[in-house]
Amino acid sequence: MVAARHLDDISTAVDTSAGSERASAGFFHFSGHGGAVNDRVRTHVVRVSGKHAGRTTATMTKMSANTWTTTMTCWCWCWCWWWWWCTAALAPFVIGTVTCLKDVFIEVPIAIREGTTAVMRCDYDLEQEALYTVKWYKGRQEFFRYVPKELPHTRVFPLATINVDVSESGQNQVVLRHVTPDLDGKYRCEVSADAPTFHTQIVAAWMHVVRTMDGKPELHLEKSQYSIGEKLRANCSSPPSNPAANITWFINDKELGNGHILKIPLKRPSGTLFKTLSSIEYDVLVAGKLKIKCQSDIYHVITSETEVMLDEDKPRLASILQPHDHSAGPKSAYPIGAIVLITFVIMR
Repeated sequence: MVAARHLDDISTAVDTSAGSERASAGFFHFSGHGGAVNDRVRTHVVRVSGKHAGRTTATMTKMSANTWTTTMTCWCWCWCWWWWWCTAALAPFVIGTVTCLKDVFIEVPIAIREGTTAVMRCDYDLEQEALYTVKWYKGRQEFFRYVPKELPHTRVFPLATINVDVSESGQNQVVLRHVTPDLDGKYRCEVSADAPTFHTQIVAAWMHVVRTMDGKPELHLEKSQYSIGEKLRANCSSPPSNPAANITWFINDKELGNGHILKIPLKRPSGTLFKTLSSIEYDVLVAGKLKIKCQSDIYHVITSETEVMLDEDKPRLASILQPHDHSAGPKSAYPIGAIVLITFVIMR
């Protein structure tokens, strides 16, 4: 009875033009008993006419406006949330494009002699940002750090065989004294900008510590003089070193290449060294002197060379006026024909 009374109130609010239009269509359906209930519900959802039509249309328009407002509010909230998330996520990159750390460059000796001093530089451009830290690594182990906001600004971390000269090291360079073969390897420089970005870049380079004996290459030639058409043969040996040296040949300042290379290991108490032997054969096709040069180098940084000048072997012509006299004693400065002519003039 309560349900029927409630449906009577609904049907009273909506008046239809004819009873035949009651059962035309409906969105609500109640299963079970009570066909009158189904008819009344359907009456509520069919075409509206009469004096309540204007009020119903206004109600529906108000409902449509509320739905549009709700939809737009949801879209606005979604847009604001998306914009906030993108701004928070991309802020460091956007700031970095305006003022950021850039142009980080490391400069490390490619090759350096054992026992000497290595100067390593790390240059960078902070633009308008402040520096946070500069860190130096050998491999994965940190051995030096520069922090401008701390006192002292520099900090050295113990690492075997590394001897850092703190007085010469700072935000752009680190100086290593008395380098040993153990310091051969990869070095990294890590630069970080200060808050809020803490932008960081890392660059790396290799340094080779060379063990080498002092001296120049030894150059040996088969002959000291050559004629056109002959074959020049020579060999050259570099001072012992580790790694082994490269040998390059030059004749009259024209590069010939490396020749035939042989590397010989030499055992030393401090470790193994290598001696490089090279030999060449060259067809002499040009008259005149020959300048032979043997150049020894390691990583094109440590070089030494030896040069030899060769004379052309020219044939000697025999004297027509006087036979060769190999006897000892002073030689006459005048030919025999001149002496006979002078004697004939005196006798007259």
